[in-house]
Amino acid sequence: MNSETLYTAFHGNTRIITDTLFKVALTIKEIDNHQSNILIFNDQTGQQIDLDLSGSEQDLKQRYAEIAEVKKVGRPKLGVISREITLQQKHWNWLDQQNASASAVIRKLIDQELNNPASESNIMLAKQAVDRFMSAMIGNMPNYEEATRALYQGNKTVFLELIQDYPADLKAYLEQQSAHAF
Repeated sequence: MNSETLYTAFHGNTRIITDTLFKVALTIKEIDNHQSNILIFNDQTGQQIDLDLSGSEQDLKQRYAEIAEVKKVGRPKLGVISREITLQQKHWNWLDQQNASASAVIRKLIDQELNNPASESNIMLAKQAVDRFMSAMIGNMPNYEEATRALYQGNKTVFLELIQDYPADLKAYLEQQSAHAF
């Protein structure tokens, strides 16, 4: 999966930009320093976010450039963070039989899940992200509730039919974001 999170900004029903948080912030600052009627969404989660656009371009870069959080426990230069997990004895027995360390095996299993858009958990996460966006952007539009039901029922055909008459940018974004929800 893409490790860099993308964000999308809308002014009303018009998509302004989809890019990294820094580039979105920079673009919005150039367009409108007061952010009037501009909504920004995390494409992965569908959550709406607010940005502080004060200061210079360098200030925005320091504020919004993707910086890996460094913690003292684990191997922070490699991005490894040490935490405790609790497993049943049968799980520890299975891990002990593997060719790699327990941590390496668990990381591999998690990576397989993260990279499988067809997994049950990733499909549900995709549906929830689309739902959050829909609630914020089209909650008052016709067919909103029916489209939400079709989304959670996994009925792609009905979902696409119900959003057919939405403004072009909203419809295109919903089609793109819902690709892994079905």
